[in-house]
Amino acid sequence: MGETDKSLQSDLGDLIPQIVEKLTSGQHVCLCFESSCALLTSALATSKAWDESVGEQNKDCVLLVRDVASARDFLDEVSPVIKRLMGKCWPGQFRLVFCSGVDQSLISHLAPCVQRSVQTVRGLSLCVPGLRILQKVLEQVPFPLIQVELDKNALIAQTGLTIPVSTSQSTVNEAEIHIDGDRWKLVKSCGLTEAHFERMMTSHYLFVCTGNTCRSPMAAAMFRQLLARRLKCDETSLGEHGFTVSSAGLAAGVGAPASPESVEICRNDGVDLTHHSSQPLTEELLLAADKVFTMTFGHRETILSQYPELEDRIELLSRNGQDVSDPIGWGMAAYLQCHREIFESLQALVDELTN
Repeated sequence: MGETDKSLQSDLGDLIPQIVEKLTSGQHVCLCFESSCALLTSALATSKAWDESVGEQNKDCVLLVRDVASARDFLDEVSPVIKRLMGKCWPGQFRLVFCSGVDQSLISHLAPCVQRSVQTVRGLSLCVPGLRILQKVLEQVPFPLIQVELDKNALIAQTGLTIPVSTSQSTVNEAEIHIDGDRWKLVKSCGLTEAHFERMMTSHYLFVCTGNTCRSPMAAAMFRQLLARRLKCDETSLGEHGFTVSSAGLAAGVGAPASPESVEICRNDGVDLTHHSSQPLTEELLLAADKVFTMTFGHRETILSQYPELEDRIELLSRNGQDVSDPIGWGMAAYLQCHREIFESLQALVDELTN
């Protein structure tokens, strides 16, 4: 066996160049976990020793790529449902097995073991790994990698570098999902619940204002209507299309109705706000949202002052960077102006999301 890095106490900056050098020179690298190992090599070519070892044990190859876009390069047309699934699963410990829709012209350039896997009933196994060390390596090598899980006593003698990895960082025993067209089936859950996968398949959009009685309720209700029209479905079916929508307020109480002016204006558009019940913005709501749209710059800054790590997730509703005016106490004319501002922004937002 090749040289061994005794500890992952070393900085990744020291390990990555070693790993990249071994892989680009055609050698194998082993990430060694408590009871098994993940063996890595270039997906473009494999050695005789690799093919013999993998072939003898009938091991499945997983193609590791750097991002979702790179994964899609190996596939023909991908349905919106599967695009969303890929975006939710990756990067992470999810192995997606594509049983159909594989671009054979690209597969023909990969190593024989990958081609054999695709030609069997199993299909093409793809993963954008969540393990930081693999992410860094994939950023620096000009090819995808093959990963095969092997028992420790079956390691290939020609392995160029072996790195012990803590079990908490393991890439072994990933959750596995099989995909055929726009249908998917959870084959291996690894302890994750069905509810987790249902949430994972849905994009949650949260609209936030101050009191959650006029601007954000109107925005959420109008967004549901516009999105349903664009998707040509009923609003009650948006969840089946992968969307959930809600609203909250930074200083909202619990259970307040929408303002009478908001209810009236929305009723004229065929939107019912009579059953709205206000809720405060909680950490749980915030962290569960894929996107949070605030009515003002001040709302956004208030949230980011507590959760700066969510900067990419929180943005102004207005597509031109302007605050949506607060109509509270200014009469129906102010509500109509507020409605127009929200409607124009939502139209642009729906265009962005559906395109």
